[in-house]
Amino acid sequence: MNPTVDRRDLMYKAGAGLLGGAIGWVPVELSSRGHSLTQAMTATDMSFEYASMAILSGMVGGLILAVDDKTLELTPRVKRNFIRGFVACFALSLPANYFSNVAFSTILQAGGWSTVSQGSIGYLFAGRVISWALMGLMLGAGVGIASLSARNIIKGALGGWVGGFVGGMLFDPLSYITGGGLLSRLFGTCATGLAIGLFIGLVQEMTKNAWLVVESGRLRGRQFRLDRPTLTVGRAEENVIGLFGDPDVQPRHAVISRTGSTWQIRNLAVASGTRINGRIIETAPLNENDAITIGNYMLRFHARGGSPAISSARPNSSAQPIRRDSSPPEPILSVGPTSISGQPCLVDAEGQRHQLKYGAPTTLGRALDNDIVVADPSVSRHHAQLTVANGGAELRDLGSQNGTFIGDQRISEGHIADGDPIGLGDARFTFRG
Repeated sequence: MNPTVDRRDLMYKAGAGLLGGAIGWVPVELSSRGHSLTQAMTATDMSFEYASMAILSGMVGGLILAVDDKTLELTPRVKRNFIRGFVACFALSLPANYFSNVAFSTILQAGGWSTVSQGSIGYLFAGRVISWALMGLMLGAGVGIASLSARNIIKGALGGWVGGFVGGMLFDPLSYITGGGLLSRLFGTCATGLAIGLFIGLVQEMTKNAWLVVESGRLRGRQFRLDRPTLTVGRAEENVIGLFGDPDVQPRHAVISRTGSTWQIRNLAVASGTRINGRIIETAPLNENDAITIGNYMLRFHARGGSPAISSARPNSSAQPIRRDSSPPEPILSVGPTSISGQPCLVDAEGQRHQLKYGAPTTLGRALDNDIVVADPSVSRHHAQLTVANGGAELRDLGSQNGTFIGDQRISEGHIADGDPIGLGDARFTFRG
């Protein structure tokens, strides 16, 4: 399977649809028991059928939306999502059931079915598939409406249509295999719910343009789709991207926004801040494979087809452009003690600059609480510190396992000058001061 596809999301949505179909089968079974296709339905029977299909649709839609956070915890947001999904799909099932019944009856009549005779099995199969596809389309649209995203309405409708189509195709073959009755309806409703959930998830996954993957932190392995123009990030539950269980994450920590085909992130946290590829930023562009550090979480940004590089950040941004070539960087001029020689920084093997503090130690290591995070397995959690002051720079090892180097010489402490190569384990940098 494509590695960009969130298999966890597909599993949750398919499982939710299956569970919704199983729960919804109970009222459907009660309303269908004792009735046949050639039997005329009374007004009471019709009302019972509409109510049972509404409950089935509400359960499938509500549970699919409830697992959008990919968690089994019954949080307030999960409850709200379920209620929205249930109400939207329950309401839409009424016109959906009407139109699907009209389509089903029209096809059956064309195939010779009536209250006194049975007709073509082929027409019955076609009517079942088309009517369930219509129901699935409306159900999927309900999931999209309940998600409060206009783009998800089309995605949900397409996924629901495919899911309903597949479920409709399975319904009658399963009836023949099991001999009809209770088990066939149970298999039919479960298969339809599972297919709707699976295909809604697939359509959402295959049409997503940008997403975040949590690579470290409590929610490691989780993916967040960036499917809105603006998304808030933080510890509070109302955030679109909720990073829970970390006190270093602020209730509202950052905002990710899209302008055209480009994405950027803006820091809102005064205390702990937000880092892009180890650098503290205020506002910065997001490019393919950028590492976003928030508290003890590290998230990787991905965009389908790659994200176009942005030549510069906003005027108030402290982030510098990310270089994708390996050519020597031009000095970045700044105001203060380093204005003549250029702002002190470390340049990694990819040409990316990592700004250094002036007059205070800059810590380097693999742990997320370092000033410059070096994501290399040979680097210790707290590997070294570099202090730039009074026209000089001192590099000091912090008891690392694989050593700190100036050139090829391993050191415990040493002076470095502009252009000196330094090493942290296997990670290599050039000092620019």
